[in-house]
Amino acid sequence: MKVRALQKILNREKMIVTASRLYREHGIEGIGIQKLSKTVGLTHGGFYKQFPDGKGQLMAEAVALMFDEYHDLLSRPTTLESVIDRYLSAEHRNSVQGGCPVPILSPDVSRNKNSLGNVYDHGIKRMLKLLMSKPDDRQNTMDEERAMQLLASMAGALMIAKAVNDETLSQRFLAATRHLWGLE
Repeated sequence: MKVRALQKILNREKMIVTASRLYREHGIEGIGIQKLSKTVGLTHGGFYKQFPDGKGQLMAEAVALMFDEYHDLLSRPTTLESVIDRYLSAEHRNSVQGGCPVPILSPDVSRNKNSLGNVYDHGIKRMLKLLMSKPDDRQNTMDEERAMQLLASMAGALMIAKAVNDETLSQRFLAATRHLWGLE
């Protein structure tokens, strides 16, 4: 492979990784093509050589990467309790660029369904399957409806816990949801 072709691949990968991080931090609408391009050392025109279909193509690939990374992270705990405990932790709440894409991106995705809807749906379905695959402390697994309830309650609690200024209130939202699922 020629150096130029390899550099093109590396630039594209760098753009997707950088976009996934910055979208988590600023939201999809909070970062423009010009800033993304500048961050990775590309020109505005260089961006369109990498992503001929424009920002929608980059958004879809960056969101897919976010879900892939997060799926890998949630695959590590061996039990449902450990997944819930990790998800509803202060560390996860405070993670700016490594947090779950569900509470971070839901508002942006709802405004960009045309370019992101299918990617987001796929990510959600993978998360549900992952939750359904984790045994609880009695070696039982949950059905899809319970997994939906779990994901919705955890993502909602995390979204609120991130948004409130009052640290005690934030912790109480996380604790209340852990309690709901039998952890406190």
